[in-house]
Order: sequence, then C-alpha cells, then structure tokens
Amino acid sequence: MPRAGCNPAVWLREALVAVGARNVRHRGAHRYVWRLGRSRREREQIKLGIPAQRPYPKQPDPEPIAV
Repeated sequence: MPRAGCNPAVWLREALVAVGARNVRHRGAHRYVWRLGRSRREREQIKLGIPAQRPYPKQPDPEPIAV
C-alpha cells in the first residue's frame, strides 16, 4: 500500500518488481459466447454467429518474429 506523499507510479513499479511481475504481450481481448436458455434443448437450438468454441487460452500469445 503506498504511503502518504509517495508517488503512486514509483510505488507501483517497485511493487511489481518486488513480486516478480512481468509484461505479457497479447493480440487483444479474447471473446467468449455462451448460449442462453432454461434447458439443454433450448440452448442447443440457439445458433451462434461465431465459429465453434475453442479451448480457453492457457498461454500468452507468442512474441512476433523480428524481421
């Protein structure tokens, strides 16, 4: 917790270093869709406007290749 009179930007930078945080690059927000309905039958009848669901991303996006 920052102390009174402490610069919040400096405090945050030091706190992130202290916990070993690192920057992770990604290509943007991921989107998820769930069907709504009271029963499985109702949910299965709803057509989604996106391709089949893919598994939840478990790794950050790879770094771009330097050219």
